[in-house]
Amino acid sequence: MFNLMANCCNWLKRWREPVRKVTLIMVGLDNAGKTATVRGIQGESPEDVAPTVGFSKIDLKQGRFEITIFDLGGGKRIRNIWRNYYAESYGVIFVVDSSDIERMEETKQAMIEVLNSPKISGKPVLVLANKQDREGALSEADVIESLSLEKLVNEHKCLCQIEPCSAIMGCGKKIDKSIKKGLLWLLQIIAKDFDALNERIQRDTTEQKAYEEQKKLERAERVRRIREERYFVCNSFSITSSLL
Repeated sequence: MFNLMANCCNWLKRWREPVRKVTLIMVGLDNAGKTATVRGIQGESPEDVAPTVGFSKIDLKQGRFEITIFDLGGGKRIRNIWRNYYAESYGVIFVVDSSDIERMEETKQAMIEVLNSPKISGKPVLVLANKQDREGALSEADVIESLSLEKLVNEHKCLCQIEPCSAIMGCGKKIDKSIKKGLLWLLQIIAKDFDALNERIQRDTTEQKAYEEQKKLERAERVRRIREERYFVCNSFSITSSLL
């Protein structure tokens, strides 16, 4: 009877918890398996995935969370778009191709750039050591060493969890258990510090919108000046031509 009452109380407590809307970003080098991972989470087949150009977005529910995940392209030419999503992100999912040993240093530098951002430092980071199904893939310990992961996350005060996984091994309810475990860990960490994170994100997004609006006004002013200069030059040429 006591256990039944306790279970009912726990259920009632969870039911009364507010729905929390969170945004996560999924980053990593091109061909790391980000899109396959996010499609598997969504319940779609993770096979035959084309490279992401720019970004894609999915929305899903997990318990009392309404989650938006931005899958951001990892090519060198488009990684600079990542920073546009830092302010609104409650946490980071960094996908690593653990079988691509030659690009580990590039992966490390990309991770350093992400965590160096003031809008990311201090937020939880889930590292998915993907492609464990491939021969020669680095183990969890080797990925940690190759990325200097412990040192890096400590420097930036980021709680971190690493999960060796294979994104192509299943989807939906049959998704790799390590991916599911990692995502649940990330949400639990966010839930524990939700109010502080939410306040920080509201502040950062407001600042970013103000910055973007200022840049927009500056661009408009530059365009206006260029048009005025062209108009002046054209009119001067017309006047000179008429005098001749």
